Amino acid sequence: MRTEKEMISMYRQIEAHLVLSGKTKREVADALGISYNTLLLKLKGSSCFTLDEAIKLQTLLEAPEPIEELFDRTALVS
Repeated sequence: MRTEKEMISMYRQIEAHLVLSGKTKREVADALGISYNTLLLKLKGSSCFTLDEAIKLQTLLEAPEPIEELFDRTALVS
């Protein structure tokens, strides 16, 4: 099970890319083909992104780092 710090870290990385992209969470959820509530659960770490969703999210948000870094759970926020 993920620690609270790990969940916050994942959320902050994706959140930063959301802000930079100018896209809303609703737009991202629609593009991923999932509900808004499901996206929120995934961003909080309560549910996992599928590989296809991760690839789509990386492309949609134009995240320059590899998926491994975008979803890195070892980069904790101190």
